[in-house]
Amino acid sequence: MKTAKKFCAARSGQLLIVAAFAIAVLIASTSIYVCELITQRQNVEDGFSVELVLAVKTGLRNAAVSALANIAHGGQKTVLTENLDALADTYMRLYPQQICQIRYTLLNDDGYEDGIKLSWNDYGGLGVSSTYIPYILKVLAPTFNLTVNDAINITTTLKVHGFYTIGENETLRTVNLTCTVFNEKKPAQAKYIAIHYEDDSGVWIPVNNPSITDWGNGTYSLRFTVAVASDFVHVSVHVIDARNIFVAANVTCSQAG
Repeated sequence: MKTAKKFCAARSGQLLIVAAFAIAVLIASTSIYVCELITQRQNVEDGFSVELVLAVKTGLRNAAVSALANIAHGGQKTVLTENLDALADTYMRLYPQQICQIRYTLLNDDGYEDGIKLSWNDYGGLGVSSTYIPYILKVLAPTFNLTVNDAINITTTLKVHGFYTIGENETLRTVNLTCTVFNEKKPAQAKYIAIHYEDDSGVWIPVNNPSITDWGNGTYSLRFTVAVASDFVHVSVHVIDARNIFVAANVTCSQAG
């Protein structure tokens, strides 16, 4: 009988252990499932946040490029605020289940006026067309909040330097220029290049059929011949980059050697 009691007690203990283990497994499985759901939800929210931030920045860049191209070709500076406000309004309407705010600042210092810098007029061989827009993106959703401080920089830069040589005809100057185009400090392509020079009466004359060599890295070699009596040749190079942004740079060329 004692043996039977011991056996029954042992079996009861084993049953309790099995039952406890089963409950523990069930609790663990439930916990893992809940954790997986939370992780999946968090991953979805994180993925949405990243996509939204990238989408907003891309939209702002496109709006800034479009506005700068318009303004550099003579359009009104108000087109920048119009583009940005339209984009901000679009995102507010796209996500009605949450608050999506885009607040931006237009610079009025360091050469910028209402967020735009057009620096084309000096003779240092440097031209700049630029817009710089600091902004804050705020997203207030039911399950998360997000704040991003960033800035959009769209800058087309043109650098020009050169010299001229004199041949047998001392009234003719053969001008050689090197031009480099940059987008945000990276070499960029030009889709249009025009050259003007200042004649002896102070009138700017377009250069017809200049020789233009594209080196494929944002650098261009320009060569043309003009008839001027001055010891200096004043040249203005006009460029439109692949984004349709206009920029100009002026340079004074001296005789080589």
